[in-house]
Amino acid sequence: MDQAKTPLYDALMRHWAHRPVSFHVPGHKYGVVFSKRAGDVFSSVLTLDATEISGLDDLHHPEAAIAEAQALAAELYGAEETFFLVNGSTAGNLAMIAAVCDEKKRKVLVQRNCHKSVMHALQLMGATPVLLSPEFDSDMHVASHVCVEAIKEALALHRDAAAVVLTNPNYYGMSIDLTEIVCLAHDYGIPVLVDEAHGAHFVIGPPFPKPALACGADVVVQSAHKTLPAMTMGAFLHVNSGRIDVERLKYFLQLFQSSSPSYPIMASLDLARSYVAELAEDDVAAMAAEIEEFKTALAQIDGVAVVSSRQPDVQTDLLKVTVQTRSSLTGYELQQRLEREGVFTELADPLNVLLVCPLAATGRLMEAVGKMKRAWRGLPAGETSLLGSFPFLRPPLSVLVPYDELRDVRKKAVALEEAEGYVAAETVIPYPPGVPLMWIGERIDRGHIEQIRQLLHHRAHVQGGSRLGEGLLVVYEFR
Repeated sequence: MDQAKTPLYDALMRHWAHRPVSFHVPGHKYGVVFSKRAGDVFSSVLTLDATEISGLDDLHHPEAAIAEAQALAAELYGAEETFFLVNGSTAGNLAMIAAVCDEKKRKVLVQRNCHKSVMHALQLMGATPVLLSPEFDSDMHVASHVCVEAIKEALALHRDAAAVVLTNPNYYGMSIDLTEIVCLAHDYGIPVLVDEAHGAHFVIGPPFPKPALACGADVVVQSAHKTLPAMTMGAFLHVNSGRIDVERLKYFLQLFQSSSPSYPIMASLDLARSYVAELAEDDVAAMAAEIEEFKTALAQIDGVAVVSSRQPDVQTDLLKVTVQTRSSLTGYELQQRLEREGVFTELADPLNVLLVCPLAATGRLMEAVGKMKRAWRGLPAGETSLLGSFPFLRPPLSVLVPYDELRDVRKKAVALEEAEGYVAAETVIPYPPGVPLMWIGERIDRGHIEQIRQLLHHRAHVQGGSRLGEGLLVVYEFR
């Protein structure tokens, strides 16, 4: 297939070229209704915001332009079938987990540091999560990957699992080769589902990590909008296995996705796929050189350090640049200083600030260095580093209380310091990155309590934990 083609985008452009008169939804009528108020930029987007009319196909029953666009994506990524997602990777994670869970199989082996949408899928299906604890990266000071030995242990104990659900890479771009883990799971006849939200560009090949599909994963979800030039909420779901009931998967994709999918989002997926497919080696080399120059310049700023994992089995994505505090300020405070200079980063945590670089040599990275130097000029001395000040939760392999057993259990609020031993009735999710610190159905220990205390102390943005502002945790009444 010709990867330079963009069939869905072209179909939309052909449709608009005839200056159509709209007697259909959406109500802006190709931007005419408020074109004067919105201005030319927004109105130009709305000219592509159509619906399922003749010639523009139907996402939930594709036969023409959308079908061809999805087939081009499947060929590029090496999948048997690819589906466009307009509700983000969240919809893909919900659908792939729902597709493997049924009345007979509801136990799921899941990497603890997954996105909250994975947890939500398990809750919806009444599943029994078996949490796989990740390794702790002593350079990045964040949770990394699940090691092969942990997978072996879990598979031996839970041969009846419906699936293994992994997150690779993590939010900070740390990735491993999943081939051995996939082979282990397949030996038990268990499919491997991978949330590869931050790895849609890995298909380019070196210098990027090995993609999950190339490792043999059965279903892979990618947020194209995170690193490819696609619109927010644009994502891919790839299937590459006979272990998955594709018709059941399609059913859940319709269930979890809008019945009025956004054509601009789908068109951006079509364009983003073509963009990646057309990148030349010289383009990638120029991009890599610019990012390395940027990292070198950042490393010369006093009070911060550019860090990446040094674990032998971990490769850090080129596009992810992590700057770590070397002053008495936290990562949150470093981020606030940057924002005052007009530099907005992906996320901060107690120690780090994460920067996501573009998938192109734009020339703008070095322009930003001047602003970053101003933001971090004269970082306060004091503690030479906050490293080691924040505890890391690394519980053993744990089976949570099955979600279908918790639906009617009474809840109560207890003081944070008195919550040890109770079963959590709410999640606590630092956001970003949206990785649950505490899961519903998980027994609370001192590690949870100490980490929550630290998050509250540093005023981190936390989703869930509705009573934390009062110093309370909502728990189930039983211990």
